[in-house]
Amino acid sequence: MDNLQSQNKPSEVVKTSGLAIASLILGILGFCTFGLAGIAGLILGIVGLIVISKSAGQLKGCGLAIAGIIVSAVSLITLFILLLMAILMPALTQARHQARAVASMSNVKQLCLATLLHCDDNEQRFPACDNWPDALKPFYREPKILSSPYVPDAGRSYAMNAELNGRRISDISERGQTVLLFEARSGSPPAGGRELLPEKPYGLKGYVIGFVDGHVERVPPERLDDLIWEP
Repeated sequence: MDNLQSQNKPSEVVKTSGLAIASLILGILGFCTFGLAGIAGLILGIVGLIVISKSAGQLKGCGLAIAGIIVSAVSLITLFILLLMAILMPALTQARHQARAVASMSNVKQLCLATLLHCDDNEQRFPACDNWPDALKPFYREPKILSSPYVPDAGRSYAMNAELNGRRISDISERGQTVLLFEARSGSPPAGGRELLPEKPYGLKGYVIGFVDGHVERVPPERLDDLIWEP
């Protein structure tokens, strides 16, 4: 009789933990909320596992809770990576601009020194402005220094101050202020004045300009009027 009653007694339905379900849902939503929902999903998943383990078989859903924890953790890692990229990208961009500016200044510095060497070998006269790149070839090693690192595929990216065409360096009194070589627009003539400058500086701190005394500066647009273009 007791066996018959035991067979007829309906078995209890084991419920699935709502915490486990919520953990998985929040973990998935974490990818849509840049990981923010994943924080709650991770917490609920851990709590759900604890509750299920203490329920003495009254609750199920360990697999859902574990899946929720894993998915939530992945969404949090995604959030961390996005935050790290947001923090590092400006610094990387700044570093890239700085590296290009240093490379461009090095190019102009080498070209200025090559010009001074040319003057030493040619009665102190500057090269003819229409073919100065060819005239300076004996004094520099790498032809690539004629190209700006900002626009490496544009060919020659620097121009000579046309007012120095064939003049003697001894005729220039204010050499530290007199423009010798400068960044120029792509496709511009080999020599001219400030009209050949790009509309905006390639670098963040101004145009790269070399002077008759051999030094190089990054000159902001507002300081261009202080330079000597027609000595």
